[in-house]
This record gives sequence, structure tokens and C-alpha cells, in this order.
Amino acid sequence: MILMYHKISPNAPTMWWVDVDSFYRQLHSLRNRKVVYLDDYDSADATQVVITFDGVYRNVLQYAAPLLKHFGYPFELFVTSDYIGKDNEFDTPEPFTEFASQSELKQLINMGGRLQWHSRSHANLGKTNDRELIRRELDIPCNVRQLDSSGFKWFAYPHGTFNDLVLDCLRTSHFIGGLSCHQGSDNNRLCLNRMTVTTDTCLSTTSVSVVIACYNYGIYLIEAVESVLRQTVAPQEILISDDASTDDTPIIMEMLAKRYVKLIRTHRNERNLGIIEHFNKALSMTSGDYICFLGADNRFRSDYLERTVELLDAQPEAAIAYTDFALFGERAALIAADFSEHYPVTTKGGRFHIVKFPEFDDESRRTLLKKRNFIHGSSLFRRRAFFEAGGYASSTGPEDWFLFRRMIESGWSAVRSPYPLLEYRQHSRDQANVRLVSELALSYYKDECKRLGNEISRIKKTVSWRVTAPLRASWNISRDTLKVGGRALRSLFRFKQ
Repeated sequence: MILMYHKISPNAPTMWWVDVDSFYRQLHSLRNRKVVYLDDYDSADATQVVITFDGVYRNVLQYAAPLLKHFGYPFELFVTSDYIGKDNEFDTPEPFTEFASQSELKQLINMGGRLQWHSRSHANLGKTNDRELIRRELDIPCNVRQLDSSGFKWFAYPHGTFNDLVLDCLRTSHFIGGLSCHQGSDNNRLCLNRMTVTTDTCLSTTSVSVVIACYNYGIYLIEAVESVLRQTVAPQEILISDDASTDDTPIIMEMLAKRYVKLIRTHRNERNLGIIEHFNKALSMTSGDYICFLGADNRFRSDYLERTVELLDAQPEAAIAYTDFALFGERAALIAADFSEHYPVTTKGGRFHIVKFPEFDDESRRTLLKKRNFIHGSSLFRRRAFFEAGGYASSTGPEDWFLFRRMIESGWSAVRSPYPLLEYRQHSRDQANVRLVSELALSYYKDECKRLGNEISRIKKTVSWRVTAPLRASWNISRDTLKVGGRALRSLFRFKQ
């Protein structure tokens, strides 16, 4: 695949411009491809990509080259010598812009570009039978040729057109190949076709759906949606799914849907379904290869999808891409203290408590399956793995943990991004995760208290009621057990506050 760009800028006023955000996302989509120079291009290799620019305009140096250098991609620059250092005043339908100067072309070469030829005057050679005119347009002035000793082996037909005479002249010239954009073929080296890239061009081979699940969190919904809209790599669809909220959620989500018609869809359940039925229904309304659920009271860091999609694309055996997260909000410090019993926790700026989870290996796999969950519910996962596992289902623990355990048990693996990409708000005892954990903890501690009470009653029948160190040993009440009891009392106190 050979890509053709013209102008890159913050905005795209016409189809010949690609905005910077879209350009970045397109480059990111190529990270698992082989981006090569034309000299190394093999049209039979479907994994290879060539990036080309026609013009060449100054905005390519300003906006495109830094991103190409960031990704480490080579690129080709097809110059028209009569316009070097000038502007496009002649191109009246197009907004005014300037061509790169010779010194700027040298900067582009230093950043990974290679100069190629696009004729002297950009004449439409497909409409002429004047051999001398064609040869003149193919001839490269010495002052231009000396700009790049490694370049000027390829020719791009002006306006993408040619005729038999032009092909014959190119065949007998020093050029090793030519490029068109609609008249050529995929395998003829003298007239290879290129894809014209626009702002709307999607180069990704996988699609992503984000479900923003909401129930009476209208006050936070705009923050959640904006965090998805700010992603460096955008999802193909955003579904706001409301589980019959009684607050102003319906009004807010409809307002957002009208503002972002192309990207956001909304759905509202007529009655409250609860987490499991709601999530399964919401997912059935999406189409992405990768799915993630974002609670309406939480936020994604702007590179959440970029980093997690990259992991799943690179590791086909992984069903889940999980991340560290940053707790924030009124109860963040309290919840972080609980997490610190199992995972490293650091505090940033006195507001964010960053929890670092383990890498996925044999030991952490056993932990996930037998002891506790370290994969948060907003992790990115494969649609295929979701259906293989049977979707969300009822269990005695959190629904996301039960889903991920079944994915892992069926043979899938998981992969961690070591960044706090999820900002996890802790604001209320009525949050689903806090309430569930508290209820499970309360149930556990009630059972423990009952067991210890029965043990004490049994012992009281045979000994006097005086707790001494030797008796504690005989009762098998260890220091660890006493610590558990202490934590139980603290947890019960917090739960009832």
C-alpha cells in the first residue's frame, strides 16, 4: 500500500488537507506494518506501506515530519521545482499555503524524508504528445538534484495521469519507477497506484467500541465522554447506555449525541436491569473488535486507547489489555489504603493515588483465578473472547472478575500497560464496586465472628474465662487472626459511617 498526502495542518479545510489529529491516528494504525522507502517496496508484501507527500508544502515540515520522526517512519517527498519556496496562489480553489524552501527540504531529509520528482511545472503530461516537453518535465535541475544524493529515483505523474508516450519516456529515463493515483496498477513498477488519504481515511485493521455505562451519574457524564473524545487514537463508536436513571442523565446524553452525531449513539433502558443484564445488552449494540466499558463517573487518560489497542494488536493471544489506575475523589485515600495491602500505591499531588498492578505471568494468573482481581472493569477486551466466555454472568464476586477469570481459564492471556490510564473516581459508598466489596467483606467478617464465637463457647465449657497467652496458643488464635479481626472492625466502622 502506497499512501499519498498533500497538506497537514491543525484543520482540514478541503479533502487535500489532513488534520494533525487524524494524521497521528493514521500513523499509529501503521505501527504493526512495515513502513519502507519506495526503493525497498515489494507490492506483493501486504504488510508493507510507503508514505508519500506531493508538493512539498511547508506544513509537512511543521506538522507531519515531527510525528513521522516520533514513529520512526521513512517517507517520500515528491517536489515540483518551479514551486520550491513559493506559494499556491495559482491554485485558486485551495486555501493559501506555502511550499517548502530548499533549506526546509534539507530539514525534511534530516528527519527521514527522501526527495523524489514530481516534474518541473506540474503539467498534465497525460494530455500531451510532445516528447520534448515530456523530457523537459522529467529532467531534474542540478541545484535540486544535489539536495538529496539518495533520492530522485522515482517519478509521480502530475495529476496522476499519463499516456503511452509518457510511459515510454519514463522507461528510457534514469527513473526506476513511477506513481499514479488512479490510472496505474498495483504491480507495474512504472505506474504503481497510490491511495489518496483524507482526514476521514481509517487505516486501522481493528475497530474499537467504548460503552459509557451510566446510572444516576449525570453530574459526571460530560467528563467521562470528553475523556473518550480526547483520545489520541479515537474509537470507531461511543455508546452511552443509561440503565433507567432518575436524574438528568437522559437530557445530558441526548445533548451530547446531537453535538457529536457521527460518533456518539445513546440508549436508555425502560427499566433498571442491573449491571450484568445492562452490560450484556449494551455490548450487543456495538460492533467493535475491541470493547471497553467506562463508568460514567470515571475518566480515561488521553492515551488510554492508543496504548491498550497497541497491546492487543501486537499480542493476538491476549484477550484483555489492563492498566494501572489513579484513584481520585473524596474516598480515594481510604480506598487506596485498602489497595496498599496487596499492591504498591503512590500519591501524586496529594490528589491522585496510583495503584500499580502486577504483570501477567504464571504467578499473577494463579492470583487472578484463585484469590483476587487485579484487572479493572474498564480494561479493553476482545469481542471474540467475550462471547467465548459467555459474557457477563452472575457470581458471588464482581461481574468483571468473573468474566476475566473465564476468559483466562479458556486459554486466553492478558497483558498490562504500566501506566495509570484509568482515573477511577471514589466519591460515594453507593458506588457499585464499593458497595459490593463492602457487602462481601461484611458477610465474610460476620461468618468469621460467628465461627470465633462458636469456638469460644466450646472452650468456655471446659476452662475458666481468662484469655492468657498460653490459652491463645491452644485455641489457635494467632496474631494474624487477631489482625484480621482488627481490620474487620475498621472495615465495619467505615461501612456503617
